[in-house]
Amino acid sequence: MIVLDLLWWLGWAWLAAWAALPLLLLPWLGPVGGIVAWAVLAPWSALVGMAGMHRLLPRSEPGRFRLFADPGAVRWALKGWAPSAYLAVFQPVFFMSEGFQRLVLRAFGARLGAGALVTSRTVIREPHHVQIGAASLLGEFVHLAPAYQPRPKLLVVGDIVIGDEVLIGAHSVLAPGAWVGHRSILEHAVSIGAHVVIGNDVHIGGGSTLYTGVRVGDRAVIGKACVIPAGTVIPAGAVIPDGSVLPAPRAGRHERSSA
Repeated sequence: MIVLDLLWWLGWAWLAAWAALPLLLLPWLGPVGGIVAWAVLAPWSALVGMAGMHRLLPRSEPGRFRLFADPGAVRWALKGWAPSAYLAVFQPVFFMSEGFQRLVLRAFGARLGAGALVTSRTVIREPHHVQIGAASLLGEFVHLAPAYQPRPKLLVVGDIVIGDEVLIGAHSVLAPGAWVGHRSILEHAVSIGAHVVIGNDVHIGGGSTLYTGVRVGDRAVIGKACVIPAGTVIPAGAVIPDGSVLPAPRAGRHERSSA
């Protein structure tokens, strides 16, 4: 832990150094011109330094790890730091540019289809574990969480895959291993637990929660404020009315996600 803390501080120093690099232009451009040039160029110079470091670090793989006893947990911490720090500093302002946001996310390993968009307040701290299909849109304060701790010292890491033409409403949360099929719609504040699989053309109403391991068939409709217990299988084309709380499946015990 001491080593990771030290690396954390050194990483911030690395970010600061690359962000400050354009200030070297001050002697040639003068104070005003130099500050303007720094404000424009700092996100780019910092991206070069942080994305370069990110790509040199070992790959973070999906799985269940003891924090930080297993090598997989250490690799996750090292790999996730650079994009998390960069996005925390530069995303709120500079992601207003669609072209820049796509360039940044791809530089940190995200797989983006043509026309895929997020907002300046979409939370994606581990882009290397995220795939977003063509023409999909993630609303404000949507939180993609490719890693979480279901209990102390246990880390679950999983890729999040979002299909083409998907709309995910503001304040929704997707946990590790979540899969959303093509043309599906998740309304406002939908919570998707770990390893949930949602088929194509599914509609999930606002405020609904799907816990760990739920399977939703193609063209299913889940109403608003529904609760779908862990391990539930919803058949293709099913319609779940608003406010439904489905019974838990009898067979097996499932760890519930903090979606």
